[in-house]
Amino acid sequence: MRNSTLLTEAAAATRRFLDDLKPWRPARLEVKVSSPDGMPLLCAVEAVLEEKPLAWDNRELVWLAATAEGDVHRLQLMAYAAGGNELLAQAAHEFAR
Repeated sequence: MRNSTLLTEAAAATRRFLDDLKPWRPARLEVKVSSPDGMPLLCAVEAVLEEKPLAWDNRELVWLAATAEGDVHRLQLMAYAAGGNELLAQAAHEFAR
């Protein structure tokens, strides 16, 4: 795992996603990481969530240890409206290993 580059890229992708969400003020955030090295990625995402001014009382971070086809780390971000069912925004990123 290219630790510093990968973590920096994942954090930047998370920041961009959160910046794009400001007009909606979602009630729930779901983050999924698919990677055998997922714990550092989740920690990088969590650090960004803590530094951003949005209040995320309801967030779910999931580490899927098995990756899909290809030699990549995957990051999926989803934001939901109050009630939890209406998807407001989503983003998916792949990072080479």
